[in-house]
Amino acid sequence: MSSKFYCFSLCVCTFADMKLCSLQDPAGIFELVELVGNGTYGQVYKGRHVKTGQLAAIKCMDVTGEEEEEIKAEINMLKKYSHHRNIATYYGAFIKKNPLGVDDQLWLVMEFCGAGSVTDLIKNTKGNSLREDWTAYISREILRGLTHLHLHKVIHRDIKGQNVLLTENAEVKLVDFGVSAQLDRTVSRRNTFIGTPYWMAPEVIACDENPDATYDYKSDLWSLGITAIEMAEGAPPLCDMHPMRALFLIPRNPLSGEKPQPAHLKHPFIRELPNERQSRIQLKDHIDRTKKKRDETEYEYSGSEEEEEEHDMGEPSSIINIPGESTLRRDFLRLQLANKERSEAMRRQQQEQQQNEGHKHQLLAERQKRIEEQKEQRRRLEEQQRNERDLRKKLEREQRHRYEEQLRREEERRQAEREQEYKRKQVEEQRQAERLQRQLQQERAYLVSLQQQQQQQQQQQQQQDSRPAEKKQLYHYKDAVNLSDKPAWAKEVGKTEIRLKLTFFPSLQLPGQRLGHSESNGFAGHGNLPDLVQQSHSPSGTPTGLNSQHLDSMDELLRQEQAKLNEARKISVVNVNPTNIRPHSDTPEIRKYKKRFNSEILCAALWGVNLLVGTENGLMLLDRSGQGKVYNLITRRRFQQMDVLEGLNVLVTISGKKNKLRVYYLSWLRNRILHNDPEVEKKQGWITVGDLEGCIHYKVVKYERIKFLVIALKNSVEIYAWAPKPYHKFMAFKSFTELQHRPQLVDLTVEEGQRLKVIYGSSVGFHVIDVDSGSPYDIYIPSHIQSSVSPHAIVVLPKTDGMEMLLCYEDEGVYVNTYGRITKDVVLQWGEMPTSVAYIHSNQIMGWGEKAIEIRSVETGHLDGVFMHKRAQRLKFLCERNDKVFFASVRSGGSSQVFFMTLNRNSLMNW
Repeated sequence: MSSKFYCFSLCVCTFADMKLCSLQDPAGIFELVELVGNGTYGQVYKGRHVKTGQLAAIKCMDVTGEEEEEIKAEINMLKKYSHHRNIATYYGAFIKKNPLGVDDQLWLVMEFCGAGSVTDLIKNTKGNSLREDWTAYISREILRGLTHLHLHKVIHRDIKGQNVLLTENAEVKLVDFGVSAQLDRTVSRRNTFIGTPYWMAPEVIACDENPDATYDYKSDLWSLGITAIEMAEGAPPLCDMHPMRALFLIPRNPLSGEKPQPAHLKHPFIRELPNERQSRIQLKDHIDRTKKKRDETEYEYSGSEEEEEEHDMGEPSSIINIPGESTLRRDFLRLQLANKERSEAMRRQQQEQQQNEGHKHQLLAERQKRIEEQKEQRRRLEEQQRNERDLRKKLEREQRHRYEEQLRREEERRQAEREQEYKRKQVEEQRQAERLQRQLQQERAYLVSLQQQQQQQQQQQQQQDSRPAEKKQLYHYKDAVNLSDKPAWAKEVGKTEIRLKLTFFPSLQLPGQRLGHSESNGFAGHGNLPDLVQQSHSPSGTPTGLNSQHLDSMDELLRQEQAKLNEARKISVVNVNPTNIRPHSDTPEIRKYKKRFNSEILCAALWGVNLLVGTENGLMLLDRSGQGKVYNLITRRRFQQMDVLEGLNVLVTISGKKNKLRVYYLSWLRNRILHNDPEVEKKQGWITVGDLEGCIHYKVVKYERIKFLVIALKNSVEIYAWAPKPYHKFMAFKSFTELQHRPQLVDLTVEEGQRLKVIYGSSVGFHVIDVDSGSPYDIYIPSHIQSSVSPHAIVVLPKTDGMEMLLCYEDEGVYVNTYGRITKDVVLQWGEMPTSVAYIHSNQIMGWGEKAIEIRSVETGHLDGVFMHKRAQRLKFLCERNDKVFFASVRSGGSSQVFFMTLNRNSLMNW
């Protein structure tokens, strides 16, 4: 096979004096067939040589200017030292030109190994363990390849099962020697994890910590030993630990003190390999059996029936051709040796085959072109549909905006009408009050005039009585007040002959009324008139003045008029319109969703705009973007705590009867609603974090670019850390067991950006564990509480470098630092015992009690606001984002509802 590639590998001579951009473009020379793996440094494709149709492995990597010199040095190393039977042969390098603004792509063309890697072989073997003779055979072949490299002063630096490939003929090939070290240096400047540290030798790890440390070829032998353990046990040591923790533990492992044994090829395990040929045949048969059912892995290669044997450029291999092998190349050689007369026919057949291959390639190219056209059409259609969808959404938003604007204007118009009507009523009421006031004044003036007239008449009567000879008329009607000048009520009084009360007006008499009782008593109008008051009380005569009944009616009428006047005055200053005409309030508001959950809500987390709700009976999604519809995602499983990490595409939960820590993939949960990806439905949608059971509480803490997961269990605290691809999971970092106090609440702080410390609350108080030393100590024990303590929250105060915190327990909160010293002479005191306490990112802390919700400043503990309940109820904090806080209520029977509170931060201080 390699002889056919020499023709196009001549373009790669020496890279010392040339630039990568001057390399030939692979168009017309190689074509990509399919993606077979996603490597750490690029993607690996199965490729095909256009002219010959032979297969090759093509690694595609993006190249930046700062990496060019290092990559050129590595390519020279590959070209010089890859021609060995146990090293995958390097055939050439090309540069795929990309448009401006996009980095060019480097294509490294290598020998194709169709059986995949040793790691793939282990995963597809029952028990994830290789037989001992297979392990010995593979180890010997790796040693031969390393011997070739070490003789040329080259250290591989990255021996592991993933970098040991197998051909379909069970030949062992090393790949990626030297490249990993260069790429490690490149990415180290980016401060990210690259590669896998589990196979690294202690001296290699020491170089990262100490620039003066060095290492030699023995580091490859350490990695080979770890690879042998991987083949025997299915995984390297410490593989369950986070890579950072493994880097810390490997140099401190007692095995690192052993001296490497020389002459490993003479080791009994290698030298006494039993029945090598039989082991190789069995390994090849196993590869053939597992080839079809092999799962896709990081580097997965498909086999090739056209693979040829390369020329021996190094130490001879113990693998010899055996009868029965059915590769096309060996059949061709056997037929050629057996019958020379048929060579010409075979040559013609080969030419026809090449023509057929050319025709086949042409058909494939046409098919590929049609596929690309279909993809382009589909892309355009999708783009058109997306544009239409965006336009439709835009029109809907505009229509909604217009509708809301119309509603707002209508409300403003109604508000203006209400205000105008209110002002009009005020003016009318004011006018009525003034009119009543004037009327009352007129009535009082009229009564005074009547009294004065009566007094004058009495004086005249007395004068007439003193002169009996003179007979004058008793009343002078011409001097009487004109009835037309009387007030309305006085006219009515005149008609009904109502008189004022004598005790109030003792000498008042209405004009025009005749005193008939004087004639009946025999005075005939010419004698002295007795006392008027006494005369009026004679039982037999008609009353001469105003009687008591009429005066009582007059008094009642006056009281009614005065009451009307007082009512008018009252109306003029008090708003009796119940409509609120004030502008929209800036105070916080609470709303609730109509959906009533049948079981108790235990936790919730925001996923985009929607709300994931965990209950006693399952996991649901509350659609907040639509009509509030609820989707059932998982049933018959209890969810105690959850957090959505959208950047990692996972949902972290404590769930199940055994309170396991499970991590659900958001793509799987999304497909539970949409059902648009059958491939996702076939996969398991969650994994467990370690083998942890009985989890009580956890907290996700981000430190630089690492997400730590600190977990409280029954008698211990575990720390896990997120490991990116290729792991993509939480891996063990550190464990603290046999704690004196059982943790109920846990958090993690980073002191001054350097020291990690675990803070946890128990029934006794609050405690700290130094992550580096593992030593625990108490930071606050409330000695004034004799019974057990209920810890509510641990709040690491902002702008304190992780040194100070607010510890909330029972109905109190204290400010301490990580060494247990009280930092503020302030005790946060809740108005009642809260059932739930939470820190919100407006730099406030909220407490939910049975009678009220309190909002306090996290810095001072001062009360910022209170929401009083209409009735006592139990509330529980769920989650918060920006200015929205979600919480749930639990009623009798276990039913729950979700509430959310909107906090206007700009006006909260004025609330």
